[in-house]
Amino acid sequence: MSQTDNLEERFRELEREVMGNKQQTSSQPHDPNKRAEPEFVAVGQSVEAAKTGLGSLIAWVNSLTGATKVAAIVAIGLVSFTILSFVFKLVSLAISIGIMALVGFILYKVFFEPSPTK
Repeated sequence: MSQTDNLEERFRELEREVMGNKQQTSSQPHDPNKRAEPEFVAVGQSVEAAKTGLGSLIAWVNSLTGATKVAAIVAIGLVSFTILSFVFKLVSLAISIGIMALVGFILYKVFFEPSPTK
């Protein structure tokens, strides 16, 4: 029994080390059945991550030479235009659905809504 207690205590010590001693500062007791909540990334952080990724992509393309550089630029251009085309198609689809809903609403008002009687 003492060996089990010893292992549990060692596990708790390791857990405190891994979690950065958050267990000691929190006022709530540790619930072993509680799941970790996902972290939400702020928009500013995602913009910075995109800038960093774009910078590393540019650095990678600049490190290439000759035909591989041209092929990489063409491939990146094709992927970019494909994504841009997809976004434009989604926007035009949303506009088309909005126009169709407006026309349907007007037709409903004109033909199917009962007119007020006087």
